[in-house]
Amino acid sequence: RRPTLPLTKPKPTLPGLKNHFAFKSNKNKMSGEPVRLYVNGAILGYQRGLRTQNNSCSLIKIKGVDSKADTDFYLGKKIAYITKVSVNGGKNGTKYRVNWGKVCRPHGSNGVVRCRFARDLPPKSIGEKVRVMLYPSRI
Repeated sequence: RRPTLPLTKPKPTLPGLKNHFAFKSNKNKMSGEPVRLYVNGAILGYQRGLRTQNNSCSLIKIKGVDSKADTDFYLGKKIAYITKVSVNGGKNGTKYRVNWGKVCRPHGSNGVVRCRFARDLPPKSIGEKVRVMLYPSRI
């Protein structure tokens, strides 16, 4: 007789989320664990060819994601590029502005993704951090 396999499916793992979590200050009410909100990422530059670059498509390296297969979890997720405002108060009475974007597709085979933002990222943003939010969920 052949051995039977268990009928329960294994729980899906989230690739690229090893120990690189950002935690909310309050605790999850059910389990007492911190709530995961975002993963850090770095802006590498714009999508480009040898002589041209496409400013409307930015390349983002997500922390802990090292393969094309791992980027699949992040497709469609929102990205926040946060800047400080020089004028105190600014819009909405805050000291920060957020440029929201979305992960469109993978770029290459090393875990880099292409993103489109509501407003194109400025050149001074290259090398700075972004927050890759863990929503909307596709699971």
